[in-house]
Amino acid sequence: MHKPEDVFASICPLLEVRLFLYDIVRCTFMHEPTKAYLDNLQKTVTVEFPFQQESEYIDEGVKQVTAFMAKHDVLSECVFDSLHWDYTRLFIGPYELPAPPWESVYCNEERLLFQKETREVRKAYLKYAFLPVEFDSEADDHLGLELDFMFRLNSLAIEAVEQKNLKVLKQILADQKLFLEDHLMKWVPALCNDIIKSAHTEFYQGMAKILHGFLILELKAMAELLGIVHCGEENNEFN
Repeated sequence: MHKPEDVFASICPLLEVRLFLYDIVRCTFMHEPTKAYLDNLQKTVTVEFPFQQESEYIDEGVKQVTAFMAKHDVLSECVFDSLHWDYTRLFIGPYELPAPPWESVYCNEERLLFQKETREVRKAYLKYAFLPVEFDSEADDHLGLELDFMFRLNSLAIEAVEQKNLKVLKQILADQKLFLEDHLMKWVPALCNDIIKSAHTEFYQGMAKILHGFLILELKAMAELLGIVHCGEENNEFN
């Protein structure tokens, strides 16, 4: 069995890697790309990328993004504008969206915004007093906001580790797993497929593969993390 102190030491590296990846995907799909974001990503994908060996999706996505950045100067005005337009046409408009970035569109037959899925996502946010920055102008179930929520929960999990609070850590991890199962995994794989089919740039095709692969690994990681925490709790009870 894991002692509580062993639990914190063993899961902290994984929490840090998860925070890193959630930061990348939330920034990718929250807004149109900025030059600062592209410059940072360019430096990131040139080094060893997390979980690339564990996921075929992530491996393909990283190779695709890396190849695109090797062929194109993403900070040049021409390429930057093409990426900006690709994001706009995929997720914003003004034409019919080939990859609408809202859970409710994928989870109800009418494909409408602000449905019960949106309300359920808001309930999950409110438990942690998470108020999206653009709550008054953007539906709560936007992909970028859901990923940002997971990023923030992961930050809270790291704080719980630093404070050595096993009970709080377990609750946060359980809520992350629930949010993955009840929300992200119910619609993001289909969205990623639409992005891959409809994106005009290999950049967004590759980023969609990275996101898809990461979320699949997340389900396995959450079960593993909760198992470790449970063992730590059991061991603590008998000490």
